[in-house]
Amino acid sequence: MTITKRRYPWFLAGTMLCALGLALLAVITSDLRQANASLEQNTRTQLRLLHDILHDEFGSLVRSFDAAAFNLSEQIDANNVREINQQLDLLKIALPAVANVIVKNPLGEVIAETIHDQDLLNTQAYFTPNPSLSNNKRLVSFNKSFNENGQLVLVINYQIKDQHGEFRGILQGRLDATYLQRKLASLRLNEHMYSGVAFEDGTMLLLEPELKNIRKATLTYPLSNNKGLVDNGVFQDYLFASEPLAKPSELDQEIPLYVIAWADTRPMLTAWQEQAIKLFLGYAVFCAIVLLMVRARIIQQFERYLASEQAIADQHLNDERFKLATESAGIGVWEYNLENKHIRWDKAMRKIYGVREEQELIGYKEWLDYLDPEDVNKLGTVLKEAPNTREAFEFAFSIRRASDGKVRNIQARAKTHRNADDIPFRIIGVNVDITVQRQFEDALREAEERFRSSFEWAAIGMAILDFKGKFLQVNKALAGILGYNESELLTFSYDAITHPEDILQHTDMVREVLKGRRHNYQLEKRYIHKDGHVVWVFLSVSAVRNDKGSVLYFISQIQDITERKRNEATLVERERFLRTLSECLPGLVSYWGTDLRCQFANSNHEKWYGIVADKMRGQHMRKVLGDELFDHDHHHVMDVLNGVKKRFERSKPLPTGGQSDMLVYLIPDVLHGKVEGFFSISTNITDFKAQQRELERINHILTERTEQAEAANKAKGAFVANMSHEIRTPMNAIMGLLQLLEDTELQARQLDYLNKIGSAADVLLNVLNDILDISRVEANKLELSNSRFLLDQVLSKTTDLFAYRAEEKAIQLHCTKDANCPISLRGDRLRLAQILNNLLSNSLKFTDKGHIHLQVQSVDNGKQLQFSVKDTGIGMNEKQCAELFKPFSQVDDSSSRRYGGAGLGLSICKNLVELMGGRIWVESIPNQGSSFHFTVNCVEPEFTIQPEDLQALKLLSQPASTDQGPAAPPLLKKNVLVVDDHKLNRIVASEMLKKWGAKVSLAVNGIEAVQACLSEQFDIVLMDLQMPEMDGFEATRQIREKMGNAAPPIVAVTASASEQDRVALLNAGMCEHVIKPFKKETLIQILLDAQNNSATKLSQ
Repeated sequence: MTITKRRYPWFLAGTMLCALGLALLAVITSDLRQANASLEQNTRTQLRLLHDILHDEFGSLVRSFDAAAFNLSEQIDANNVREINQQLDLLKIALPAVANVIVKNPLGEVIAETIHDQDLLNTQAYFTPNPSLSNNKRLVSFNKSFNENGQLVLVINYQIKDQHGEFRGILQGRLDATYLQRKLASLRLNEHMYSGVAFEDGTMLLLEPELKNIRKATLTYPLSNNKGLVDNGVFQDYLFASEPLAKPSELDQEIPLYVIAWADTRPMLTAWQEQAIKLFLGYAVFCAIVLLMVRARIIQQFERYLASEQAIADQHLNDERFKLATESAGIGVWEYNLENKHIRWDKAMRKIYGVREEQELIGYKEWLDYLDPEDVNKLGTVLKEAPNTREAFEFAFSIRRASDGKVRNIQARAKTHRNADDIPFRIIGVNVDITVQRQFEDALREAEERFRSSFEWAAIGMAILDFKGKFLQVNKALAGILGYNESELLTFSYDAITHPEDILQHTDMVREVLKGRRHNYQLEKRYIHKDGHVVWVFLSVSAVRNDKGSVLYFISQIQDITERKRNEATLVERERFLRTLSECLPGLVSYWGTDLRCQFANSNHEKWYGIVADKMRGQHMRKVLGDELFDHDHHHVMDVLNGVKKRFERSKPLPTGGQSDMLVYLIPDVLHGKVEGFFSISTNITDFKAQQRELERINHILTERTEQAEAANKAKGAFVANMSHEIRTPMNAIMGLLQLLEDTELQARQLDYLNKIGSAADVLLNVLNDILDISRVEANKLELSNSRFLLDQVLSKTTDLFAYRAEEKAIQLHCTKDANCPISLRGDRLRLAQILNNLLSNSLKFTDKGHIHLQVQSVDNGKQLQFSVKDTGIGMNEKQCAELFKPFSQVDDSSSRRYGGAGLGLSICKNLVELMGGRIWVESIPNQGSSFHFTVNCVEPEFTIQPEDLQALKLLSQPASTDQGPAAPPLLKKNVLVVDDHKLNRIVASEMLKKWGAKVSLAVNGIEAVQACLSEQFDIVLMDLQMPEMDGFEATRQIREKMGNAAPPIVAVTASASEQDRVALLNAGMCEHVIKPFKKETLIQILLDAQNNSATKLSQ
């Protein structure tokens, strides 16, 4: 068929476009194959890297487990839990890929384990004993299991055999999925690549990164069949590759794991589709342009006479077509008019800059506003120099899009155009958005910088060496370990700084790696520091190979273990020292594990148990002690395993005959809050027990005698108390009648006799009081009251008491007190006055001339008061001073005959001072005088009396002026009931009360007292305590119960002045007490106080 001349252009154009379309289709198909092949190659590369890393990790794990199993065989035989734990800790440090390690004995019982976080507390759930323990393989099995959180874990079971090949236990470890996941992450080539590890049945062990839709997926058929693209739904749209994990050369069986790698094909397909669409659009545009050009050519042929305006229109149409082509390719075209400084943008440029579709023209300065401020000056310089160049030029800059404000990176290429006169009039150029490319370049640069930083600042030494062993790159940590700077190390090879004894071993391992027999190795070796000393290191070396398997370089990790080696040597020396020390001890020293098996025993056990110490190691406690002793000690052992120290005694027969007694200490060995075992220390106390039994027999005899003495002392105390009451009752009548006689008209001689009788009665009363006090001291019943009092009142009353006697003997008596002494105190005012009275009485007794000085001062930073009584009396020698404070002690017999006294006063003073928290002592020189000193605790009350208050009290205490007239009787018109079974005491009390204006009623016992109170209203009741039929305590209780608040105040009359008795009568309902024999002034004051206190309570 012939082609006419008119149709020839169309035929030629169609043929060219078809050919171009087929070529374009071939290009697109080739791009898809290349992209897919590149993606598959990356997947295989990632799979190979992952396989090599995991192969090296498992090889390291097998070698470390093999070395640990060899060392643990001896420790398991010796049941040395502490050494086993140390081995496990070292193994855990050496194997970061293992999360936990456990050791079991042949029976499957746990001996030791490591725990490093709270999630692994229940570690035994991860380990299951292997029933096939009798096979000859070193690595027994790999087990998969689920932990308590439902996560799949891998368990490695490794047999422990001794040097004879006999089975001694099993070493189990759980693979740390987190550590392996970090390893996988470091090998990830790009964001669309994924890695994983699975079992042969398709069960996933771990994924990196985790994907929600496949994180717990299981393949539907074995991994050995997975080749190429998987379409089983789980990995749809992923390019998938798998490879079994090759076993290390040291391993006897295969590892049931597969390494998997896959790539997401969707980004690749998306990019390919976008590129194909762009090419097809360009092809379509090109076809349209060609067809239009052909059509224009034909029209030109048939319409040659068209006007020039039509030719311009055609040119404009061609420009539009060119725009369409560039816009389809994403390339922005711009034209800069050098005359008017306007820039014309095509549609693609407007899209790149994010401006409105209708904005075709833009001013130069407006364009500068889109630029990054740092690029404005640079581009201004480029465009300023552009008219002077004839070649195309390129430049790069950053803009901020107007539509969304995002920063985009732009690559530009332009050329200056000239007119017919060779004058530049415009610049035409193109812009391409290279933001994605720039981001990829930045990410790559960041990854390189991160690796460089990790290498440089790693906590352990790192180095890269060539295959000859020369250092190519080292980090600061390695330089610090060896003492060289980095530049110095780069001039060495490893053998130049290796200890001569370690060079051969290291060289052999390097040779094996170069020959391809191993991929990596670890060893402990010695380097020579720059200053000459030896540095122990743990060296881990991995080889990096090219595609042909040849070694490119070595990567080494160097950890300084000098301190650990030094500690190990120290531990060995310490163990030797402790063993030597335990052998030197006379007792039995041993250490037992939590399984009650002996781990250490000194040689003394052979004498006591008939077993050589070395043979005791590993023996159970029941076998060593025997059933009887073991059952006796069992509860003590359980307590010590709970962390409680135990101490007990044990008796046992000796192997050589005879019976022995032992004192046993069990001391728990606690580490990090957990009992690891316990120490047993036993001492022979056979002789001590015999002495103890003899001592117990003697103590029993002494106890019986002590009880007899205490019974006699108790009887003596009861007798003294009873005699006190029997003496005080008639003494009360005698002294009362004497006081009544004083108020009668007597002759001078009768008054003198009366005074002498009163003095004799006072002496008799003082002796009686001393006997009662010393009796209370011996019975430990001497008690002190605790009330607030004024110090000046005590001192004033005491000196006033002895002022008359001192004046009679022409002796100066004066008292001084330091200004820093407190005004008021809290304590027993009467007992303090008793001490001062006794000391002043003694000074007056033994001083014939001179002076007596009472001094008070604050000592011990105000914590105590010191009282001193200094006289110019007869004095004493040192021997006499030493005996002075003993009961019934006098200076000598002549003194007793001359001065009188029972010798009890100073003994009582000593006991009272000690009860008050102080001490008493004497300083004396014969014929010059004596100084008695004592201290008491200074306890100030919660509130103190101010000096102006004290002055007011002194004024109130002064007697009323006679100018006020005669005072009324204190008990005028008061109705008083006197209850006493002793007739004379009733008479004395009655007469005294009547003299004071009171109306007096009498009762013989408590029954009459109760009846009287119920039948008549009394203002106050004076109640004796010891009476027949009903005593004063019961009578008081009945009066209180029957009368309630209407009951009168009741004052007890007692022969006892103890604090215990005072509390008892207050509890019975009495408001005060008066001690027999009493003076009339004392009686009236107590009665008035009782009545006033009762009135105050009623008003409240």
